[in-house]
Amino acid sequence: MKAEAIMLFKEDVLTLGQMVDRTVEEMLRMLKMDPSADLGFIEQQEISINRTFTEIEEKCLDLLLEKDTLEKKDIRTLFVSATIASKFERMADHANRVARIGSWAREDKLEVPSELTEMAGVVHRMVQEVLLCYITDSPQKAQEILKRDSEVDYLDDVLSKKLLSDLGSQDSARAQMRAQFLFGGRFLERMGDLCGSIAKRSYFIATGERLKPEPTGIA
Repeated sequence: MKAEAIMLFKEDVLTLGQMVDRTVEEMLRMLKMDPSADLGFIEQQEISINRTFTEIEEKCLDLLLEKDTLEKKDIRTLFVSATIASKFERMADHANRVARIGSWAREDKLEVPSELTEMAGVVHRMVQEVLLCYITDSPQKAQEILKRDSEVDYLDDVLSKKLLSDLGSQDSARAQMRAQFLFGGRFLERMGDLCGSIAKRSYFIATGERLKPEPTGIA
């Protein structure tokens, strides 16, 4: 019964992550100017994600009250999984902000920088990979995800240099939108960091050890 409860709890966190994955997918479609992309769907998703996250927190507390019957790994799984859920919830917040930037660009008929769309694609793949890493307890997959985070950092750096190079020569509307694209890059960079953080915690659940970052500047 105990093992079943832990597995069901992990499935709840997985469900939350899948909701976030769907939000990130829709965010990417917004940046690609897909006419069928729906900001309203993302906003509705955020409500559902917040509700699911609250339910996960409450379930975690209920299960931890039975700590006398839980093994060390069970407690580690519960506590760290709740932390992972909080990071998924924060990721959805960032995705909502990026999607809004895509919506504004679409309204103003302005092209979204290719680097921003490419960053969003990398982040989307990272979300899918961390879901697989979490549910399969794969230490190797966690290490691979951390390497992907450097791709996001690189693209953010390229985007920032590109947008700042001639910001002062743009008219007011375009300059404001370029500033929003810069914010979008920062939000996506944070989403990549959150994926890396989830990967590290999934590694900790699986092994009981901390995954030390490789010398690439990843925190």
